[in-house]
Amino acid sequence: MTDLFDFTALPAPDILESIEFEDIYQARVARFKALAPQYADALSLQSDPLSVCLQVESYRELLLRQRINEAVQSNLLATAQDADLDQLGLFYGVLRAANEADSGFRQRIRQKTLASSTAGSKDHYRNAALTAAPSAIRDVEVDSPEPGKVRVAVLFHTEQEPTSALQEVRSYVLSDEVKVLTDTVEVELAEAIEVDVHADIYLNPNTPLRVFEQLESKLRAAWQTELALGTVMTPSWLSAQLHVAGIKHVEIHTPATLVEVAANQYVQLKQVSLCLKT
Repeated sequence: MTDLFDFTALPAPDILESIEFEDIYQARVARFKALAPQYADALSLQSDPLSVCLQVESYRELLLRQRINEAVQSNLLATAQDADLDQLGLFYGVLRAANEADSGFRQRIRQKTLASSTAGSKDHYRNAALTAAPSAIRDVEVDSPEPGKVRVAVLFHTEQEPTSALQEVRSYVLSDEVKVLTDTVEVELAEAIEVDVHADIYLNPNTPLRVFEQLESKLRAAWQTELALGTVMTPSWLSAQLHVAGIKHVEIHTPATLVEVAANQYVQLKQVSLCLKT
């Protein structure tokens, strides 16, 4: 499976401030009292004009410091968005594809920096494939089934064979700009491993029937989220997805064991047969 970097797992950078209005206001009040103690009584009243003035200035400071935080975030790959992310991409030589979401574009920018380090590496060929058709590609996996041979497997968002998109990828990956002279490179569609799911479902007493009726659609949606090249399907994963609130017990009949897939393969969920038991 191609591992996408989880930017959300990064800790917040130390340069970002935790900002609270009350902290700023109380610091201003304390400083004002130190400079002009004769106004201490007036500052004890929130409605006093002096207090109101300090509140206004404290809020202005909060907005300014928050703007600084946002400026920092706009320059970080993990947090930049929209046009700010476009500017970061341009710096690294990566342009956003039409209708490409920030999440996918962010991964491609990171992939470009990894691929730039070594020609002929796995990251090098993966980045080339993604660059050729970023909007059409769901995943790319690169492996070497035999010495001197590089296999680039491409999984597209649509199940129907996107001939033109595959040709774009193949043409670019095999171009002199990308292909290392000594490599034999093959670009191919990812192979689907079709899997049927059969399970018995036991409901808790008083569980609405609609809970059972929604299980198949929820299972398919969950797998679409997980779907990637080389990702295995396990009975335990299926059981966890089907064991939602209101379900008493789940028995998975097929697949009975882990469904293994190669680097150039993916699991395609076909027939889902759920049997309601009492």
